Amino acid sequence: MSWTPNWDGLAEQIVNRTLGLERGERVIYLADPAIHPALLEAVRVAVLRAGGIEHATILGWTDRLSALRTPRGLNPDSEARAREDRALLELFYTTDVFIWLPTDFLRPASFTVGQSEWVLGRWRGRSVHFHWFPEPGRPREDPVHERLARLYERAILDLDYAALRARQRRVLAAIRGRRLRVTTPDGTDMSMQLVQDGWYHLNDGVATREKALRAVCARDREEELPCGALRTLPDAASVRGVLRYRRRQAIASARVALDRFTADLELVFRDGRLTELRAGENQAELDRQWQEQTGDRDRLSEIVFGTNPLLPLTCEGARVPPYWAFGAGGLRFHLGDIVESGGPFASSFAAECWLVDATVEADGEPIIRAGHLLID
Repeated sequence: MSWTPNWDGLAEQIVNRTLGLERGERVIYLADPAIHPALLEAVRVAVLRAGGIEHATILGWTDRLSALRTPRGLNPDSEARAREDRALLELFYTTDVFIWLPTDFLRPASFTVGQSEWVLGRWRGRSVHFHWFPEPGRPREDPVHERLARLYERAILDLDYAALRARQRRVLAAIRGRRLRVTTPDGTDMSMQLVQDGWYHLNDGVATREKALRAVCARDREEELPCGALRTLPDAASVRGVLRYRRRQAIASARVALDRFTADLELVFRDGRLTELRAGENQAELDRQWQEQTGDRDRLSEIVFGTNPLLPLTCEGARVPPYWAFGAGGLRFHLGDIVESGGPFASSFAAECWLVDATVEADGEPIIRAGHLLID
């Protein structure tokens, strides 16, 4: 990078403001010393100055180590994998705080995918996820990575956190228990009912011990920085309509490469289930990948609203919206497996479908118009 981030300021936000780390609390890191080493050092300094105890560090997988594991960083031996998971859970039972610092996200096997989420669903501590996602599929020297990093720093250090929390609560009041209609210029027209007394997660930059006491699932223990996501699980049976893409756009999906088909892709939902996938001339390939999936592959399982006013929804050179569309006006449909958010659906398939130009109405009241959040 030609520009040097304010690592000390970011560490201060992670350790003292977001976590409110207390003297004597034990900390586990997931980190790769080769990725932003100055950040790792700054966070360690902040932890020690706050009186925290460095309890353990989980290291990311190097190329040589990744070669011994699956493309998702898993142990290829299922019995050994289960022992690894249990050993990590036992370690977490002896600690208070987990900080996930950047690993090599340009290599999918640089960490064990899903392992920490499994642990957080059973542990009773709290965590901060500071991933600082690069643009996937781009070489390391591509300037898009620095552009994204600059956006992330601003969205963390310059954010008015109190104003964000107030805004998230106003958005929540506007959508809770209401029926949503989502439309886009590409022809998406979806509707779904939100549950009045259902699960709503506010990613507001707070990961204190008091907040952790209210957690009901792994997602509630994963405070993302930059923050801004408002998550909820819709009434699954109420989902209907069509999710349509007519331009090449990013979709992050496990086991089914949906982003290959977005130039001509339709997902049709009836009575809460995905009943048709249409991909034009690529239909045969999509059908082949889809038939290989198991479990609750046919569910729209989570809705994520972006609320951070300092995160734009686009960045020059990036296909994926900055920090997965946590910016104000972003919308994301999660398909398939949703165990991490405490949902009832488990599947080999999971996908993140972003809409950065959507219009959203709640019982007819506009909430988002063409990708602009209308609630200040």
